[in-house]
Amino acid sequence: MDNRYPLTVYDNNRPVEIRDEAEWEHFSRDFTLIHAAGGIVSDGNGDILMIHRLGCWDFPKGKVEDGEDWETAALREVEEETGLHDITLAEPLPNTYHTYQLRGTPILKITHWYAMNAPQQPLTPQTEEDITQAVWVPQTEVSDRLQKSYASLISLWSNILSLKS
Repeated sequence: MDNRYPLTVYDNNRPVEIRDEAEWEHFSRDFTLIHAAGGIVSDGNGDILMIHRLGCWDFPKGKVEDGEDWETAALREVEEETGLHDITLAEPLPNTYHTYQLRGTPILKITHWYAMNAPQQPLTPQTEEDITQAVWVPQTEVSDRLQKSYASLISLWSNILSLKS
């Protein structure tokens, strides 16, 4: 696995620092690994695409299908979850790592994130995935919306802002 250490895994929304491959192997052995991919989409005018799912603000992402590369999965998931078209893939962003339980099975999800660009356009939330809203949010409001979201997303957004400055 190609990780950059140290990395932070959010285990039950609490950060756990993994310093090297041995720590990764020890930590991850009790989990089923799932890869996901998603995008932080900008419209070029300072607005960021966000979704509201299960009571939390989020960025569009989803599971990588068999045989699919991270970039293709990220673009597909953004389109499926929001109805967005004309998406341009930009640079890769830091991965996020978090744990959860799925029907009693401990899951460690690795999400491969990408910066993306698209013209602002009407959006259609994927309601069958429990997405109730897909909206363009001014960049200055993203941090506020993430305050009651997942720690991994708050950290990701903080990293993105630090990369821009």
